This record gives sequence, structure tokens and C-alpha cells, in this order.
Amino acid sequence: MAMRVSACLVMLAVAASEMLHAQAASMQHECVASWPRGGERCCGTLKNPGVSHGGRDDETDHCFPASASDHMVCCVDIKAVDNDFNMEDSTVSRYNPLSGPITRNSDSSSYSWCTCSESICTQQLKGRVAWVGKPGST
Repeated sequence: MAMRVSACLVMLAVAASEMLHAQAASMQHECVASWPRGGERCCGTLKNPGVSHGGRDDETDHCFPASASDHMVCCVDIKAVDNDFNMEDSTVSRYNPLSGPITRNSDSSSYSWCTCSESICTQQLKGRVAWVGKPGST
């Protein structure tokens, strides 16, 4: 009898653990952003819509196209906000003055931005890639 109770308790614990894991995973995708170019995932503290600045109505309107053709990398926890130069990756733009747009459009608790490459995120901005959009999953 004690073995059956023990086995039932183990099965209940496993089921509860699996349910909590599934619930946590579904909560990660609850945020729906509806970016102007078709993407639907949130990116850290990045605002959508973004702020209006310098003749632009929305500084983040270029982020996360549904096609994932460009600006499809969600970069969070950015540490080098003021670094305007990409010195490591010659396949992407060298001069990227992003400090103003990043600070205006995300929170200092975790500066966030959409970048065109993982290297701009990790090497230039010293951020963390939260996700990379793919066609149909941006």
C-alpha cells in the first residue's frame, strides 16, 4: 500500500512539474506586439509603437518584418548603448549611431533594440540575443 501511495505521489509531482513548465513556456509567447511590418513578438522593453523623433512618427516602425529580411534580431540587456561603431563584423554596417533611438524607445532596466545581425547585438552593443526572427515566426 505504501508503495502505491509513493508511486502515486511521484506521478503527481511529475505531472505538476510538466504542467508548470508548459505554463511557463506559453507565458513567454503571450506578448503580442503587432509591429507595422508584420512581426508579432515582443522584444524586451522595446516600445511599439516607438516614439516620434526628428520627423519620424515611430522610431521602431522598421523592426521585425514578417519576412525576417532585416532588423529581425531582438537584442536585450544592451550594455554599450553609446558605442556607435561595429569594428568586428565587416559584413554589416560599420557606423550605427543607435544610442538615441535605444534610450528613447526602451527602458534602462534592459535596453532593447532590433538589429540586423547578431554581431551588432553581441559585439557592438554588448547585448544578449533574446530571439532571431524567421519568416512566419517574427
